[in-house]
Amino acid sequence: MYKKILALVLSVLMVLSLAGCSGGNDAEETTAAPAGETAAAEGGEEAEGGNAEGGEAASGDTFKIGAYLQLSGGNSAYGVEARNAIEIAIEEVNANGGFNGVPVELVVYDTQGSAEEAVKIVTKLIEVDQVDAAIGSINSSEVLAAAGYLNDAGVYNFGMGTSPTWMEEDWPYVFRAAMNNGNAVPATVELVQLFGYTSVGTFYGQDDNSLTTAETFEAACEEAGITVTASESYDTGDSDFSAQVASILASNPDCVYISVMGEAGPLIVQQLRQYGYSGIIIDKESFMESQIDIAGEQNSNYIAFANPYVTYASSADCDDEYMKSFLEKYEAAYGECCKTDSAYRGWDTIMCMWEASKIAGANDSDSLKDATHQISGLQGLGGTIDFTAGDREAYQTVNKFILVDRKNIPVDQWMEEGGYDAYKEATGNEK
Repeated sequence: MYKKILALVLSVLMVLSLAGCSGGNDAEETTAAPAGETAAAEGGEEAEGGNAEGGEAASGDTFKIGAYLQLSGGNSAYGVEARNAIEIAIEEVNANGGFNGVPVELVVYDTQGSAEEAVKIVTKLIEVDQVDAAIGSINSSEVLAAAGYLNDAGVYNFGMGTSPTWMEEDWPYVFRAAMNNGNAVPATVELVQLFGYTSVGTFYGQDDNSLTTAETFEAACEEAGITVTASESYDTGDSDFSAQVASILASNPDCVYISVMGEAGPLIVQQLRQYGYSGIIIDKESFMESQIDIAGEQNSNYIAFANPYVTYASSADCDDEYMKSFLEKYEAAYGECCKTDSAYRGWDTIMCMWEASKIAGANDSDSLKDATHQISGLQGLGGTIDFTAGDREAYQTVNKFILVDRKNIPVDQWMEEGGYDAYKEATGNEK
């Protein structure tokens, strides 16, 4: 009883603190109107549906979804594209009956890339905005810090980060409609073996996602008999990786594995190429259009990865009917194609929530939670979504790709069509 009273007092104090400082908070507050109008753009302008503090309380008139996303600062492009896709997904839902006849309303706050800010925002979403559901950040560290509060409050929610860590928590109300990088590691190790490599140099960041995935990868390599010749790391905000690159290349690995976040990836690729490394780079996730723009198309050749998703320069480059339809919607709404797979995660998240509402025939968190475990055979942007394994993960399988001339080619196809031999001839590498 004492613990419950203490928890209640702490919760009230946090809400009072948020109310007292909200006027000076730079966090974006926007609302997507129930009729499907999009939320306000960056800069804090209010959408026609009202603002986050002054809008309608969750009452059954709308199904209110709160989102905490990084919309400013470094790597904010990923959060912005996720928000954009969430908005067009909600337009799609509302145009087709909402959640069991109830229109969806979106409330968005900017975490500014801070796990501490994410916790403050989530507390506000629960206590002040009284959301019916929530969507967590692309940044796994923010989800790890904040999703537990939503779970303890019994709020149905999805995170969009790809780290294994936060989904290892016993949080039954927390789901994911994106890849688990830990689940991709076995396929990534298979890539190393498929190329006939027996050694690898690793380069990783200190954020939760990058660090955890790199540790999992190195352990899997050891088990598979693959030697890690050098293991280097960097701190968030670093841009000069010359010392780490030199150390990795001096160890003479067959290939290089990078487990990094956001815009550090293309800078590392650039510097690997500048230091003369022309071999295959294996990424912990897809090397996206936004990263190719920074690294350069030539430098981005021969990056391999395992992921459900690949990105496209435009919808015209996509042959998959479902993905093409999404990309065309995105281009129509925002004037250009999305450059990151964060947009895919946002769309898939709303579609999973919507499917759960259809199965449940109800919009309360317990019904949605239970119904999500019944989702099977749902079309997602990364393939078939299936939650029936009971692990709260949407994607149970990944595909292996290699990036050549800005095209993501299935690795098996590339090998069969002579791509590996052409790579060795073009680069002069024996492996």
